[in-house]
Amino acid sequence: MADWLIMLLAAGGGALALVVSTRRLLARRHHRVSEITLVCPRTGSPVRCLLVTDGRSEEHVEVARCSRLPGGRPTCDQDCVKLLNLGIRLAPFEPGRPGERPTEPPGGPPAP
Repeated sequence: MADWLIMLLAAGGGALALVVSTRRLLARRHHRVSEITLVCPRTGSPVRCLLVTDGRSEEHVEVARCSRLPGGRPTCDQDCVKLLNLGIRLAPFEPGRPGERPTEPPGGPPAP
């Protein structure tokens, strides 16, 4: 008598797992990957990164690969993603542009 109940619970669990995994795959379709050079906020050195960005909100999600780390897989707290989402530039310093520092927000230095 309880066999049908067990089968019903198993089928329901399988259907739920299928719905969750399908939603996760559909959400990833809107992510795009770009390769950028930025200054690591922890080390201060320029690095090449694969940056994953949400195509809908234009918010940076994570760094998928980083040239600074062995094997390329980031194991850090990804402070660079947090700073980029706050609008803080992490572009490498370009000689010939006086007054700009790599972590300076757009618009230049604050007026004295």
